[in-house]
Amino acid sequence: MNIQLDNDQWQAGSTATLGDILTDLSERAHARSRIVTTVMLDSRRITDRDIDPHLLQQTSANYRQLIATSSTQQEILESAHGAIERYRSVVVEEGTSLANQFRMGVQDLSSFDAWLGKVADAVEIIENGQKRVGTQSQGHAIVGWIEELLAARRIRDTVRMADLLEYEILPRIAV
Repeated sequence: MNIQLDNDQWQAGSTATLGDILTDLSERAHARSRIVTTVMLDSRRITDRDIDPHLLQQTSANYRQLIATSSTQQEILESAHGAIERYRSVVVEEGTSLANQFRMGVQDLSSFDAWLGKVADAVEIIENGQKRVGTQSQGHAIVGWIEELLAARRIRDTVRMADLLEYEILPRIAV
């Protein structure tokens, strides 16, 4: 089987399993600080959902070629920039709505609890996109404020929650 990862090509032995080949492919990409982003097995695109024990045990003799591409984490984040910005905007809009509800005396925290999962995703995105050696990331700064927000939530201090959202957390997510 002919294997290609970006511009590199090599041959796999006919007894090699697809599991072995995919492992080797991943290790080669990792050695170059890259992540495999697409895999084509013959003319069929393979996704993570296609990878199961049956596929991994098949030998390369059953296929003609495997073509894969890879990207750096930074390239992936740059290509997703528009979607990331839209997601951050949604998180900020929903957080602003929650802060307004808290200021009006709403005590139902179920929508707030669901929103926290989105905040966790946003913080992870911020962390992955802004790592600089020797500096504290924006995501790290948000985490401290989230801890205060959770402390206020435990005692149901919705005024404090609204203040933390409006003045500390949402502006940092919006940046």
